[in-house]
Amino acid sequence: MPWLYVVPWIFLLLGIAPLWFYPQRDVLYPGLAYLMAALILTGVASLYNRTSAVALVRGCWVLGLGLMAYTLATYASLSLTILPGFYEGTAAVAALGAGIALLCGLYFLQRRETPPLPILRQESYRERGGAMNRAALMALAPSLEPLAAARPMMLLMLQTPPDQSPEPIMQTLRGPDLVFHLGDGRYLLILQEGGPQAVAPVFKRLKQNLNIQAYAALPYEGGPLDKALGQLEAELEHIYLTQPGI
Repeated sequence: MPWLYVVPWIFLLLGIAPLWFYPQRDVLYPGLAYLMAALILTGVASLYNRTSAVALVRGCWVLGLGLMAYTLATYASLSLTILPGFYEGTAAVAALGAGIALLCGLYFLQRRETPPLPILRQESYRERGGAMNRAALMALAPSLEPLAAARPMMLLMLQTPPDQSPEPIMQTLRGPDLVFHLGDGRYLLILQEGGPQAVAPVFKRLKQNLNIQAYAALPYEGGPLDKALGQLEAELEHIYLTQPGI
């Protein structure tokens, strides 16, 4: 919604409009202080339209800050001019609406929903043994990236002998974890639950069943998946022996 940045400025103009229609007071304080605060809030509200949050969250934030700016602008008008009493009521209603809008934005930010991972049924996405291949990883990337932004994951890359079968790896993992065979004995595991603490127990179970020549782990919180893969592969190239004691 590129037009959303205009909304706070409309609220500001509505709040200071009485300055042109009602008689002025002789005092400038605290009216000018309220007016400066309203201008700052209006600018901040406009900038929130450019944040990376989802549209619903941005809308709530811009609306809430815009209503706060209207409240301060109305108090500025009340201090600088002689206004009817109902303007105080509009300021109170706007302040209440601002609080509700900001709380709704926070709620939607915490409870934002991401689409579930699609099920890849094509045989071209799977190899012998049931593990998915690199093509499947790229097909899932558009869904994995926003999902990781909402619920961080762990990426674990393993280097095993070229003839390593994926069955022992798949039997070791639990729940929604994913296994991808990237070729030449290299596997990528995406651990969707447990965070960084999930890596150690998974790796210990894998060591009991696999000949792991090298490994690399990386927290993944969204962003381009191919960039995270490049970082893991670069790290794996510099590791020749599995670190003990993980």
